[in-house]
This record gives sequence, structure tokens and C-alpha cells, in this order.
Amino acid sequence: MDLPEQPPDELRRRPWLRRTPRPIRQALVIDRTPTIQIGIFADAIYLTRRQGRGWVSYPISAEDLAAALGKLPTSSGLLPPNTLGTGTVNGQRFYVVAVPPRPAALRIAGRTRPYTIQTPPLIWAGCGQDYRIFALATLDWPQRQTPLAHAPFPNTYASGAICWGSTEPRPVAAPATMLHVLDLYLEGSCFNHHLAQQRSRSKPRNVMTRYRTLSVATPYPLDDLVPAGHDLAWLLAGEAWRGRGVQ
Repeated sequence: MDLPEQPPDELRRRPWLRRTPRPIRQALVIDRTPTIQIGIFADAIYLTRRQGRGWVSYPISAEDLAAALGKLPTSSGLLPPNTLGTGTVNGQRFYVVAVPPRPAALRIAGRTRPYTIQTPPLIWAGCGQDYRIFALATLDWPQRQTPLAHAPFPNTYASGAICWGSTEPRPVAAPATMLHVLDLYLEGSCFNHHLAQQRSRSKPRNVMTRYRTLSVATPYPLDDLVPAGHDLAWLLAGEAWRGRGVQ
């Protein structure tokens, strides 16, 4: 419903009347008509409220909107063990989980038997379908200022992002799927020589060469990890996904 035409003097005094926000059309998935709708523009926020058989719109401040939305009940639900943090980036929820050293049977392309090793402490994070993995060069419980290291695996970018190859599509990050997707990455996929460089101090040309000296009973040497240039606070703030579309 358009707002009535206003005289020029009134438009100068109340510039928001230049806009004629309309109620959002009811979609098939909505089984009832909303009583209040919010329109967010580049320079203003409008609240459209049902009034009688029509609608009335007026501007509201960002502070009033935040206060109203802050009263809505929210819950993350049951989170995975060792969850360090959760938040929202680009409209999607992200989770950051600490994973203690664990056995992993790493399948390598062209090799009949996997390398079964003990991983270093890992940081596993996901937002939408965009997952990130890092390692920790310490066995202490991570703090916000704890430096991140590159995970000692191939097929991982400097940003911690993963080249999934034939394992796509992967599930969306959620409390119930986080550790399942980590298993899919470590043991359900097949690693190759792509992005295998600079993931090990002793074997900078190919981290998989390092696996030959390891076993499930051999802790991964933490002094072999390569710094990633970020600390845990960077990841907990969602910076890994900020400023780009979440995959």
C-alpha cells in the first residue's frame, strides 16, 4: 500500500516519506500474515505495521531495532564437545571446535594402504559449507591468543580452507555434523600432492613424506608445524569467512 502523496515542504522536513515501502508478499511457505515487517535500506530502517485493514510505515533507529530483537529467545542447541566458540558471518552460523590428538588413517592417492598417524591438536571450524582446519603447536588448552599453525595435511590452503575434490558436496556446518565432517575430511577423502608444500618444517616440499616416520602411537612433533600467521581470536571473530561469500 503506497503512502499518500506529500507536499514538497513535508518531504524536506520528513525525508523518509519519499520512500513507499510495501509489505512483503506472502510466500507459500508462510501460513499466516505477519503483523510487523522490517525494511533495512542503505540509509534508514523502516518498520511496517499492520493497522486495521492496511499498513503504516515509519522509521526506527538501529538501537531500537537491536533492543527489540535482543528480547527474542535464541539458543545454539547442543554443541559438539570442546566447542570453543560460535557466531554468525554473512547470515550463517559458524562453529570453532578444539580436537585433541587423535588417530587418523590418511588415504593417499596411488597408495594401497593408508598412513595411520596420530594428529597434532587441531582446530576445526565451519561456516555454511566452508570448513577451515588448523593445528596447535601446544598441548595446553587453547586461549584466544594461542597462535594457529597450518594443519600438516595436503589439500589445504594457506587460509585453512580445504580442497575437497571428489568428496563434495559436504554437509552444512551444524552442531550435529561438525565432527562427522572432520572424519569425512581426514579418513573419508583421498589426499593427493596438491597443496602439500610448506605444511612441515622438516619436509617443506611434501608433508606426506613426514608420515613415513610416524605411527598411531607416535605423537606428531609439534615443532614441525608451520605457523599460519593468525591466532585463535582471529578465527573466533569469524574473520576467516568475513568479506566473502560463505561456500
